Amino acid sequence: MVINKDPAKEPFLLLVCSTSKIEKVIARRRNNADTLVKIAQTEYPPFTIESIVDCNNVFDKTIEEIISRLESKKLKLKPEMPIEIVNKLRKAVIASPIVANRIKEMLK
Repeated sequence: MVINKDPAKEPFLLLVCSTSKIEKVIARRRNNADTLVKIAQTEYPPFTIESIVDCNNVFDKTIEEIISRLESKKLKLKPEMPIEIVNKLRKAVIASPIVANRIKEMLK
C-alpha cells in the first residue's frame, strides 16, 4: 500500500504490506502495538479476511520498480484504500522506533 502524502511529486513511493497472520505479527511486535494497524474486511472490501500491517517495515521503491513488479506479477494492484486507513498507517509509521527519520518526515 502506498502511503506517501503526494506520490507524484516524491522521488520514490513508500510502501507497507499487509498479512493475514495477525497473531504472529502481534507476538513479534508486542512492545510496539501502536505501530500495528488491523484492517477488517468490512473497512476495506478488497481484503477477503482481516489483515494487519506492521508499520515498522516500510519499503521505498521507484515508480519503475513498481511497474516492473506489477508486470512480473510480484505485486498486486488493489483499489484505492480509504484515506482514514491510510492516515492510520502513516501515524503508525511515524510512531515506529525502527523507521528512518527521512521516511517519517515525508509523512508529516
